[in-house]
Amino acid sequence: MIKKILPAILLLACVSFADIHAKGGIRFSYGLEWSYAGTFLRNWQYNYICSEGYRIIEGDSKWRYFSNGGIMANAGADIGSKVNLSIYSGLTGVYFKRWMIPVELRARFCPAGLHKTGLICFAGAGAMFPTSVRRETCLGASAGAGYRMSVFRDISIDFLMSLRIVTDHDQIIDPDSGSYVPTTDITKNAAKYAAFQISAAINF
Repeated sequence: MIKKILPAILLLACVSFADIHAKGGIRFSYGLEWSYAGTFLRNWQYNYICSEGYRIIEGDSKWRYFSNGGIMANAGADIGSKVNLSIYSGLTGVYFKRWMIPVELRARFCPAGLHKTGLICFAGAGAMFPTSVRRETCLGASAGAGYRMSVFRDISIDFLMSLRIVTDHDQIIDPDSGSYVPTTDITKNAAKYAAFQISAAINF
């Protein structure tokens, strides 16, 4: 999902540039977004050498629900009359006591026009930076749709629903010693979280 979203965003941007001159050029934008995230699925795959010297390869998926929240600010530009490209960043929860700082490129598409009331679709992807242990850079992607209400001139409010996928790296516990496995003994350490999001945003 993550590898497919970024090329789609860039393709949408290239198509939209053809409309720039006819619609008055690029207009800069910014805004705030508040979200509730319900993480419902966790997947992991490990490959490591334990303290007794043998290799362990394991993986599984677990359906378990955790509630999280997030807040992000964005700055970008309207490319033509229907497409906006923006950089989002802030703080968001992805799992139980697991918080990350996202830096996401997001494309928003409004069929009726960016400054009119109507449907809004969006997709975004980027880097995720954990705030605590295992601070390796992760990846995140989201896609969804919602309803945009034009309030006054360039001010609008969005109500959104989306699906979010985030990768992560766990602290693997050695089954024999009970301590954490050193990174030098780990060949693969990959985890993913799937969540649905409900968001509200204000745009300027």
